[in-house]
Amino acid sequence: MGTGSTWKSPNYEKDGKFFLNFSYWIGPRQTIFFAESKDLVNWTSLGREYEFVQDERWYEAKGRWDCIWTIPRTGGGLYGYWSATPREGTGGAFGFGQSADGVTWDALPPPTAHGIGAGEVGAIEEISGRYYMMFCAFVSKTQSPMVTLVADAPDGPFSKAAKNYRLLSGHTHFSRFFPSPDGMLVCHHVIARNGGVTYSLLDGRVSFAPLKQAVVDGKGTLRLGWWKGNEKMKHRAVAVGLPPDQAPGGAPVMLQTVFDTASGLILEGRLALPKTARAPRHGLYIEHAHGEGSAVLLDSKGMAEVGLMKWDGSGFRAEKEVNRERNFASPATFRLLLKGSLMEFYLDDILIECYITASSKTLRVRSA
Repeated sequence: MGTGSTWKSPNYEKDGKFFLNFSYWIGPRQTIFFAESKDLVNWTSLGREYEFVQDERWYEAKGRWDCIWTIPRTGGGLYGYWSATPREGTGGAFGFGQSADGVTWDALPPPTAHGIGAGEVGAIEEISGRYYMMFCAFVSKTQSPMVTLVADAPDGPFSKAAKNYRLLSGHTHFSRFFPSPDGMLVCHHVIARNGGVTYSLLDGRVSFAPLKQAVVDGKGTLRLGWWKGNEKMKHRAVAVGLPPDQAPGGAPVMLQTVFDTASGLILEGRLALPKTARAPRHGLYIEHAHGEGSAVLLDSKGMAEVGLMKWDGSGFRAEKEVNRERNFASPATFRLLLKGSLMEFYLDDILIECYITASSKTLRVRSA
């Protein structure tokens, strides 16, 4: 079986139903089935009569076919988007269709997706009059970032976001939108390292990451931001300080406090960015083994490199390069979240990156 998502029946006020889609292999190919529920706990399969198969006019008969995500359709019913294998020449990268009742689906020609290769549909929602799709792009065997595709109409054409195209550069395989009373949120999971430097759903611990706010600026760029509801994660304040004989601005300074990340930590402060492009980068070093740790280093524009580093600043190995293509203040406010091996870093409440450290036993933090 393959996973899917859930939605309310278009006739919910009358039938009170929710629907769930899942993929299944019966015979030589993958197709989509449905189940219904009235409480989101107890589900009943709707059977073979509702099986949704590839429309071979536009899609490969034995190609990918799963994970429908729905949005309201103008005039009633639903539009759906799913992971699929469009036929060569269609210009598409995913499936597209419609349903009047939420369980009987018609495939439509795949929307044109300019310059987009194979991948998986995470989710799509209309935000401020435009359609934003989070798409898991298959870049290589080890890279499948969540990227942003944008369209002005439900049926496309879709194109790569002009800025902040890579929404999440790794450690996650799927991200989803979550409409809430606080506006549009984003949820995703994170995959721990499998004992080395690689990540796998098969042998790495998978956790639910903190919810993010979907932030769309005046130019239509989607970024992930700090959600105010995450303030409820804070429980007990812990005073931190620098050694009395040291002050910021000189050599790297290790905070005196030793942190236990088993229950989680949120460290907040202000960080001055380098004054020029050629100046040494500024950031934070998180020690998770004696003399070794991870670092977030920022240049004068707020572009970040995240990777492994030794305690004295030597041996830095960047595993990620992140450019949110946004102007940040200097000094900028930062939030560093640590729990186990999960690390998230925000600058002016914009997520720079969600990252998995090489160890979950974080000891100390210092400026770098």
